[in-house]
Amino acid sequence: MVQKIKILALILCLPLMLSAQVTFKFSANSINPGPLKTKMENNITQLLNVINNAGNSDSFLDLASIDMEPEAKNRLQALWEDAAFVCVDDVNVKRCLEDYQGYQVRNIPVKVKPKDDTYTESLDRELTISLNKAGTITGVRLAWETQEDVESMLKSSSSVTDVRQRREILKWVEDFRSYYNEKNLKSLNQIFSEDALIITGSVVTQKKRTGDNGVQYEEQVKYKVQNKEQYLSNLSRVFKNNAKINVGFDHISVMRHGAKPNIYGVTLHQTWKSGTYHDEGWLFLLWDFNDPDHPQIHVRTWQPEQIAAQDGLFTLDDFFIP
Repeated sequence: MVQKIKILALILCLPLMLSAQVTFKFSANSINPGPLKTKMENNITQLLNVINNAGNSDSFLDLASIDMEPEAKNRLQALWEDAAFVCVDDVNVKRCLEDYQGYQVRNIPVKVKPKDDTYTESLDRELTISLNKAGTITGVRLAWETQEDVESMLKSSSSVTDVRQRREILKWVEDFRSYYNEKNLKSLNQIFSEDALIITGSVVTQKKRTGDNGVQYEEQVKYKVQNKEQYLSNLSRVFKNNAKINVGFDHISVMRHGAKPNIYGVTLHQTWKSGTYHDEGWLFLLWDFNDPDHPQIHVRTWQPEQIAAQDGLFTLDDFFIP
């Protein structure tokens, strides 16, 4: 009888075990006390509990009750389809960081629960959450894995505004891989300026005859200069023709323009995998913060590993900025 009572008690407690167990608070002196602070703490706490309950029970991620922008909900749902995750800590106390468009919370530890073997990254990750100035959640993303790169990038900042702009760049970079996984043309369209210069490339293996009637294979790089419309149109076809696309970044570096403090050059090492195609190379992005509400990319270039090693990487000095 005692054993039955214990089992019944466990069954009755199960819904409670799956209910709100995670709490979030801002660390002392990182944001002024008041309604906005309370709202953001409650909003993040509620989100983390929804994530935990869905992740622990392998159920649908129900974001209906979360104060979160619709696009952010869609993007988190897409991320969830690829790999669910759960919070590691029951109590999370993190700094409130200001970026260019609102606030960020970083370094919330999570454990990833991949849906299949296409996920090849670490299972121990950190979550980044961004909010606008009203306290509404605007994005949830798995953070950059190489924290040494992040620390180096932020330490080289020269002012409070510079730090906020660099955090905005980092936020976008952490999103960028997801844009390809999600095949999210809408977000890519918003981030590139209308007059963007885009240089893409691909590595092609070609067969050559040798003097002894043998065959030799060699890799050649084909470049294509495109405007925004051409790039997105071609990318749309790539999305349709590939069931899965995986883009990875590492080795980020950021340079601020000396005479134009709202212009940045961002260099990233990129790994691209889609279907039977794979390449590695270096991206350069020319980033413009002159419109603080709509930062945009004016230049995006790609260089394969071997060309970058021979000729050097693109930098801000390679482009005329009026």
